[in-house]
Amino acid sequence: MSESTNTTKTVTLDELSVLMSFHYAKEAWDKEDTAQVSIDFDNEYKDFLVTTSETNVRPGRFSKLQAEITAWADSQIKALYYQNKVVNAFVLTFDDDVLSIDLGFESDVGAEDTVV
Repeated sequence: MSESTNTTKTVTLDELSVLMSFHYAKEAWDKEDTAQVSIDFDNEYKDFLVTTSETNVRPGRFSKLQAEITAWADSQIKALYYQNKVVNAFVLTFDDDVLSIDLGFESDVGAEDTVV
């Protein structure tokens, strides 16, 4: 009998929301092509690097699936922006049925200087 170990992972509500949204969106995409997914947002250039486990993508080309995942990620960043949260780090990976996320926001410059 194998012994399982439980580890506690802490996520913010924003991270949980993005992870749940990805989980539901992934259901619409081909399971084999999304067995591994990596989404990395480049804050400097405001673009994404999306890689998948697709096997039939020609080198130097962008697949329809990658375009769909990019559009999904962009909509997540826009939704957070509409909540007054400016994203400066967005890295999401899915591999071996494990999701991980790094989601960071720009600090509210001047908020600590506000006098009430």
